[in-house]
Amino acid sequence: MWDTGSYEARLAALSWPVLGKWEPWMHHALEGGGKRLRPRLAWESYAYYAGPDADWEKALPLLEAVELLHTFTLVHDDVMDRAELRRGRPTLYQATDENTAILIGDALLIAVYERLAALPAERIPHIQGILSQAALRVCHGQLQDLYFARQPTEDVSLEDYLAMITEKTGALLGAALESGAALAAAPLDELQALRRAGEALGRFFQVQDDYLDAFSPHTGKALGGDIAEGKKTFLWLWAWTEASPVERQALLAADPSHRRTLGLALYERLGLRERGAAFVEEAFTEVEKAADLVRLGKQLKAFARSLLARQR
Repeated sequence: MWDTGSYEARLAALSWPVLGKWEPWMHHALEGGGKRLRPRLAWESYAYYAGPDADWEKALPLLEAVELLHTFTLVHDDVMDRAELRRGRPTLYQATDENTAILIGDALLIAVYERLAALPAERIPHIQGILSQAALRVCHGQLQDLYFARQPTEDVSLEDYLAMITEKTGALLGAALESGAALAAAPLDELQALRRAGEALGRFFQVQDDYLDAFSPHTGKALGGDIAEGKKTFLWLWAWTEASPVERQALLAADPSHRRTLGLALYERLGLRERGAAFVEEAFTEVEKAADLVRLGKQLKAFARSLLARQR
């Protein structure tokens, strides 16, 4: 059974004394109060396929590695976005400086492979390959996100957006499920189906995140941050398509802060609060369909359902 208290204690006990006085920033990055979705998915997958042989201590290095990998992506993401807050507190970038945040992010990624080395030797190559491929795909998704932000909106399609979030968010959720099952020596076809189910879960999670960015006051960030940053979310793509020529011109001419205000007002005028919520539900339905193709499906659907009502 997943044990949040035990997991948090083990994360807090991780140590990198070689970093000297900068070591506390590793913990600052890890202690943001996140949902721990990825390590929990890895555990649930491992525990299901290992059955009565599931061992918390055996799985912990993988669970730690998965969270370290996720945290690395967040630290670098905050640098690229010049983000001031994450989960309601200063980002590492804001609390230190750009170069320090980049280097701590690098250290977090290196620590991933340090933890993987503690897994059973016969499982390391396969699991290392799964996580390495996922990390590359996350980088690809982030590159796409940055590229789309620089492109005219009419050059970015909804299909482009969905492909991008599959890489940026879905790849690591898929890898969490796949690596947990790989630790339990699940068959290859099941691992591949788990990866696809995790990708669907990631799309749902990111669609929901993009919706909450515009409509939830509980995210710990200012509403409309994606609008200010020029991100091509599904809401922005819809709004641009339906905006009047005058509204489009105003959005193009506005600075980031004013664009945020104009964009949020446009979303409300177009009824995107209700339509966006329906799109989130559609993404959830896709998770259910993908979950039906894996043995872990019942648990995966329950996990996704628990996310439906989140506000942050």
